[in-house]
Amino acid sequence: MADNSIDFSDDNGQDFDIKGFLIKYLRHWYWFVISVVVCLSVAFLYLRYTTPIYNVSSVLLIKDEKKGIGGNDMLKELEMFSGNKIVENEMEVLKSRNLIEKVVNDLNLTVAYFQKGKVRKYDEIFRTSPIWVQHGNLNEVAYKEPVFIRIINKQKFELQNEDGDVMGTFGYSQNIRSRYGAFRVFLNDSLYRQDDDLIRVKFFEKESLVERYQKEIQVELMNQKSTVLKLSLEDALPVKGKAILAKLLEAYTYSALADKNMEATNTLQFIDQRLRLITGELGSVEKDVETYKSSQGITDLSVEANLFLEKVKENDTKLNEVDIQLKVLDGVESYLRSSQTGVAPATLMVNDPVLIGLLGKLNELDIQREKYVRTTQPGNPLLETINTQIANTKAAIRESIANQKQGLVVTKSSLKTLNNRFESSIRTIPKKEREFVNIKRQQGIKESLFLMLLQKKEETAISYASTVTDSRIVDEPYGTPEPIKPNRKMFFMVALLLGIVLPAAAINIGEVLNDKIQSRKEIESTVGVTIFGEIGKKPKEMKDNIIDLKSTSFLAEQFRTLRTNLQYAAGGMTADSGKVLLITSSIGGEGKSFISVNLASSIALLEKKVIVLELDLRKPKISEYLGVTREKGISNYLIGQGNAFEYVKPTTLNPNMFVMPSGPIPPNPSELLANGKISSLIEELKKEFDYIILDTPPVGLVTDSTILGAYADAVFYIMRHQYTPKSYLRLVADLKEKNKFKSLNIVFNGIDYSSTYGYGYGYGYGYGYGYSYVEDNNSSGFSVSSKIKKLLERK
Repeated sequence: MADNSIDFSDDNGQDFDIKGFLIKYLRHWYWFVISVVVCLSVAFLYLRYTTPIYNVSSVLLIKDEKKGIGGNDMLKELEMFSGNKIVENEMEVLKSRNLIEKVVNDLNLTVAYFQKGKVRKYDEIFRTSPIWVQHGNLNEVAYKEPVFIRIINKQKFELQNEDGDVMGTFGYSQNIRSRYGAFRVFLNDSLYRQDDDLIRVKFFEKESLVERYQKEIQVELMNQKSTVLKLSLEDALPVKGKAILAKLLEAYTYSALADKNMEATNTLQFIDQRLRLITGELGSVEKDVETYKSSQGITDLSVEANLFLEKVKENDTKLNEVDIQLKVLDGVESYLRSSQTGVAPATLMVNDPVLIGLLGKLNELDIQREKYVRTTQPGNPLLETINTQIANTKAAIRESIANQKQGLVVTKSSLKTLNNRFESSIRTIPKKEREFVNIKRQQGIKESLFLMLLQKKEETAISYASTVTDSRIVDEPYGTPEPIKPNRKMFFMVALLLGIVLPAAAINIGEVLNDKIQSRKEIESTVGVTIFGEIGKKPKEMKDNIIDLKSTSFLAEQFRTLRTNLQYAAGGMTADSGKVLLITSSIGGEGKSFISVNLASSIALLEKKVIVLELDLRKPKISEYLGVTREKGISNYLIGQGNAFEYVKPTTLNPNMFVMPSGPIPPNPSELLANGKISSLIEELKKEFDYIILDTPPVGLVTDSTILGAYADAVFYIMRHQYTPKSYLRLVADLKEKNKFKSLNIVFNGIDYSSTYGYGYGYGYGYGYGYSYVEDNNSSGFSVSSKIKKLLERK
């Protein structure tokens, strides 16, 4: 059978209905307003009572030659003890436990002070507290519970616990021993005010506080190619954060200068020791020269003697330099055997560049090891790596010293051989001159060594005086003017977004969980049949199910529209012969009987004879609506009692409208309807009536409607808005696919236009009305949401 249902919609192929989408949410506009107001109020209260967090930062420049950052060339010459710094190591040093512990101690951060706030219960104060506490050994309870100090006057204060219980009255600077431990309270006279009352004091464990700041203080490179470090800290008090970073930078600078000064001091001590020894030796030699000249009466040497003297002096100088080098190497070996750290002073007189490089590397490794010892725990992989490098470097130095000693021994032997030849020549000189030459030679050697040590001492002293740090503070600690946590703008934006999203999500979830049909679009997309007609929701004031179809109400007009559209059902029904209309639904309560009665009444107004057959033999309602008795009726006819017109009864609604009640409820309705007599009944009625309306049971529950469908010219399937389960849409689609009815037409009943979208007067019929209807229910359709919906429809 062909499906003769036609499409009355304007645009059934639209993928997305923006108008319907907006109206779906606008009809719940009050929930959005409430949600936004509540979310913004919660955000305001949270921000009002939450302690704001500020960011404090500082910028530090590290001089790292490996990354192209160096000092002035003149300063480099003076800084004999400036080792190359690795910026990555300095980042770890800045967060070292040793430095942060010094900051905690210097600023007394283990004690925090709070006073009553205007908004929050207590606000922390830093460097503005009228009192300060110095504590000794504290008990565990001191770290768990705060101490309250109420200032009485400049002489006394009252100690209270968290519950407000007074624990005693004490004088300032008095030793106090309580369940919290031992501490003393001092008064800051310059910060004391008469209105100061209660101060809340909180103690912190030093170890946990140091660990906390190690995690909170962030050190990062501002650029991977530079050596500029940014130190940052988040704190509720910007002034406190600034003080912490300033003290940290101060401790870091002091530590770096202390390392350099220690190296210079060790070198000066070594040179002073050598100078004292050489000074004594030089004084002894000069005394020998004076004594020899006086005893021997020597005033001058001959030219030949002077020549030999100069050669011997030159050779002896070289020999002495070899001896010095050997002694220096002995000194280096002694340094390697000792546990002393820092620079090896004797290396200042080492001539071999390889050995100088190795000693310089050893010096740098010793400095790094000293820093790691202060900043890391024993067994740290970095510390072990440094120790391994130091051991390898010392082994290389020992090997270099052994090689140099071997060469120096050979050189010394050669020089001695040369001296023997010179001395053989000098023997020709008179004994007095030869003895004088020997004495004079020793004097010259001691003088040259003395002058060299004096020069090194001056250089070391100048370097010590000109020692500068290898870092520079680019930006002093500064704080952000606005708090970074919580972000007020972001918080209000999120609250506003939540205020919109939450009700929208609730609406969508409600739709997902709702298994009832909500819109005609659901029906048309699933079943594939365009809605034939729509009937609005019956007003609450309407007590019965009979509509005054002569009125201008919206429901009356919808039934008139449905009546007009009957000409499109079943290929176009004419009025010259009886037409059979079957009305059914999926389940009970969808309005079959309501539509059957009122549609028949509407047709009767056109002077057409209409009869309604109450074929719902299980739960008949037509007779109840029309106020007729059903003692006898269709069930009697189907079992062979009487003729058809014997049970036809007129109605009070219209003289052209008749009804055939169901009669007594039989035990086997389906069998009665299938016995063949219903066919003869309809044929007899067709001769007398223009329209025959069959009010049948729900298709989803029994098979009666399917049996009666064979006799119908058109079938009107009733679906009720927000009542019919969506699962029955598949049943209707199956009926359409299998062509179980000649003409399947869907009527959407009970539509609540104020609570759904996509509906309006004349929706889907291709025309509108040029005048307003006076509704029976004056309040219906005049809500704010419905006005917005209608405004969007006009656009």
